[in-house]
Amino acid sequence: MNYFKKLALVTAASSVVGIAGCGGSSGGSSSDSNTASGETISGIATAPAGTVAHWQEPGLMEVAVNFLISPAAAALNDLLAPVKGADVELIRVDDNGDQLGDVLASTVTSNTGNYTLTLPEGVNLAGNLVVRITGQNNQQLRAQVVERDVDITPVSEFVLRKFIQTGADLDELEVTDIVKLSGKVEEYDLTNVSGQDLDAVFRSLESEVGTFIENDVVAVSAEGAATASIAGTYVNAAFGFALHDTDNSGFGTYAHDLWIDRFTFADGGTGTVNISYTGGESAYANLFGTALETANVYYEVDIDQEMESFEGSYNTSGVLSVEGDFEEEIDLDIGFGWRWPGQSYIFQEVAGQGLFIGLNHEAAVRYELTDTDNDGQKDALDPGARAGDEALRTLEIFIRQPTSLTPADVQGDYGRVYLSALLEDGYLELTTETNLVEFTGTFEATIAAGTSHELMVKSNGAAVYKNTSLPAESTAIPIAADGSIDFGDGIVGQTNESGSFIDVTETDGCNSGSLDCGQSEAGFDKTLLVKLPSTQLDLSGKKYRLMFMAMHLDGGGTNNMVLSATRFNTYMNMTSDSAGTLSGTISELEKPEGLGSDLVSVTSAISEQDFTISVAPNGSTTVTIPSHQAGEETVFEGYFNEDGSLGVFTTGYVEAGGDRDELGLAVLIDVTP
Repeated sequence: MNYFKKLALVTAASSVVGIAGCGGSSGGSSSDSNTASGETISGIATAPAGTVAHWQEPGLMEVAVNFLISPAAAALNDLLAPVKGADVELIRVDDNGDQLGDVLASTVTSNTGNYTLTLPEGVNLAGNLVVRITGQNNQQLRAQVVERDVDITPVSEFVLRKFIQTGADLDELEVTDIVKLSGKVEEYDLTNVSGQDLDAVFRSLESEVGTFIENDVVAVSAEGAATASIAGTYVNAAFGFALHDTDNSGFGTYAHDLWIDRFTFADGGTGTVNISYTGGESAYANLFGTALETANVYYEVDIDQEMESFEGSYNTSGVLSVEGDFEEEIDLDIGFGWRWPGQSYIFQEVAGQGLFIGLNHEAAVRYELTDTDNDGQKDALDPGARAGDEALRTLEIFIRQPTSLTPADVQGDYGRVYLSALLEDGYLELTTETNLVEFTGTFEATIAAGTSHELMVKSNGAAVYKNTSLPAESTAIPIAADGSIDFGDGIVGQTNESGSFIDVTETDGCNSGSLDCGQSEAGFDKTLLVKLPSTQLDLSGKKYRLMFMAMHLDGGGTNNMVLSATRFNTYMNMTSDSAGTLSGTISELEKPEGLGSDLVSVTSAISEQDFTISVAPNGSTTVTIPSHQAGEETVFEGYFNEDGSLGVFTTGYVEAGGDRDELGLAVLIDVTP
């Protein structure tokens, strides 16, 4: 299934959960954005147990997939108690959230937690105008004053923190965007945070909705940019991992998605991109069962020629975003329905390359169906019959097509990275490769010897690790004038407009019982190539956005599975040409008892980690990130392109003995201010 395309196919079910106001009893509206000085603002302050003070409670309940969507969008504010007798202060803050100047006005909350303030002369609504309450241990709850009704809650504080973390210019934010984001948090079922202390509420919010809200914040944190420069015809090439569970059944799936979709981008005015989806091909496979050694493979391919149009946004930070709504869908053939949370799909532009790259995090809750009209046919999702969770991580690349590419545009030295997945009944294999490729100017490629790493889990449950050398070979690449590549047999690709980037996708498979195979199997391959520099790159002082996803597989016992991926605001800052610091959030999806786990758990950790980097004159690069486990490390092996704006890498977690029990891909995009 093509998950990016889903956002263009939102049905009437998206109206099941509308965008709420800022929560609680206030329920502001967009008309309030005209509030001016001399008028009053009011709201209610709520917090866990009615206090902003820090107090201890038992740890958070673990929540399957941590993305739970309720039928009625339970609001966090409904689960909290009023904060009575608290000082409410109206202040200005800088982009770090620190107070600017004196307190502008103040009042005290009533026994019901309500407050009212009058805006002083010359003070109007703005993203940097804040009301706050402060409790013991300097614990604060703040809310941006962007409408007449302003509730002060953990949600309002959470959204403000997200804007600060993103580096937004608070004074320049559109007030309607802030209202919408605060309401969007409340589209999620947050009942599990009831009764927690304030710190735990924030941890729970981060775990449950942090990824989605962070994407929304990124999308609106910079001004709209001129979109004529990014107009054109694009191919969207994607490769994804997924883990699913089935509640209380000991049954689960490991899955891959892969697709090639086609889009056109047109100038819709400053900040607005008119996007048309014009069709595509996709492949999907899963390995399903109660244990890996007894699991079976399901494989399918699909061709879609349905056209859809929608709007996207493009800002001065080079971020392309498309907003997807809450969605509910059902499949009568297999007897399940799904609820997908609304989120923004965001992509970072690679300057001057005609590329946008994103690593999207998605999740859904699966439900059984029910018969609503007593005709014997189950025809609707049953919100009371939760069946399981589905969580996905997908690397997507938009590639603008050239109109008259020639062999002269694709010549010289390129760096190649490759990730493949092979699924067979009771067997799973991941492979990475890196090597150099020389194009002679006639679309002929000489592929140099390289290195390969393999991670296999066999039908007996044992894991096998291999580090091997790749032989050299030569091949012709069938590249057309529009940059498209078609080898046949499910191998297709796309070159960008300058010929400096090439994406190749391959899939093949069958289901047992078909005429052409004896057992079920599926293969998914992704190749990325970048044109290499001719002189030594200077990376010192550079800031790169990191997009990383990798799968860990254990052998023996439970065959534990862990899918790791970075969030959008994860960076590698180069402090020199040989070292730097990684900072950001890494999310982990885990099936702790292997394929048959009843649970896909999600954890998110903020990482601050030093690394070393070695960049050769031809752009060949190794990044080493030490682990907290002595003698173990994460290694990126790959290449930077000719101007250092893009790096592509295979990844591996190297154990003390040299085995790599995790393999994946990483992309670095230059976002230096």
